[in-house]
Amino acid sequence: MTSSQPVSPLFNLYPVNLKIGGRPVLVSGGGKQALKEVIHLIDYGARVEVVSPHFASELEELKVAHSSRLILTKRPLSNDDHERITARQFFLVVPAAKDIAANELLVKTASIAGVLTASSDFTLGCDITFGETVKRGHLKMSVSTDGISPALERALINRLEGMLVNDIDNYVLFLNSHAEKLKKLLIDEKFNEADRHNIFQDFAHSDSIYRAVSRGNFEEARNIIDHQITTFFNPEEREIEEENFGARSATNKRTSQATQ
Repeated sequence: MTSSQPVSPLFNLYPVNLKIGGRPVLVSGGGKQALKEVIHLIDYGARVEVVSPHFASELEELKVAHSSRLILTKRPLSNDDHERITARQFFLVVPAAKDIAANELLVKTASIAGVLTASSDFTLGCDITFGETVKRGHLKMSVSTDGISPALERALINRLEGMLVNDIDNYVLFLNSHAEKLKKLLIDEKFNEADRHNIFQDFAHSDSIYRAVSRGNFEEARNIIDHQITTFFNPEEREIEEENFGARSATNKRTSQATQ
């Protein structure tokens, strides 16, 4: 039985990884907050339009570097913008203007239209609250306080980054290598969709890969991945591997029972 009590807007935000590459995003405001959000959106591949009467010089510079994916529309928000949101011409709306009332109206329009909204805190009641993130290639580490304390988010993410500073390059190199193998699997015609799904599941749930990366032995992890790809298309080797996995599982179960 579910509770009839409403969920507080301060809690229970669901952490997700959102695909925004190539998708249209509208940002209101041309100041520092808008700049921060635009930098992240561009970095993740979005097509961004920023609407504001004035733009920070950094936004103008960003426009020069990313002219194909960044439009700066120099004017106040208008009914035309709300009509475009209502027509669902944007995947995401980011209210970052200094005018709070304008931001709230933007969120209301998007909500009625069923368009996602996002901001750096919970005060506007957006669908998405941006947390603090460290990004190195395919490696992303995020910290969120549900938008309650961005200062704590920054402190924690800086601490995590400091703790991992000596290892993060190894993580990134491993991920880049792993990503290249996955890309080849996706375009290799001898793999059908079922094959790719099964291989990806093997990667995702491999105890061997987990143990190798836990020890920081990325070369071993890469070798395990190569071996899994090879054995997947060699029935005899795959059968032996499955038998070995079954034997290891039985041994681990007996060991666990003996220690209880």
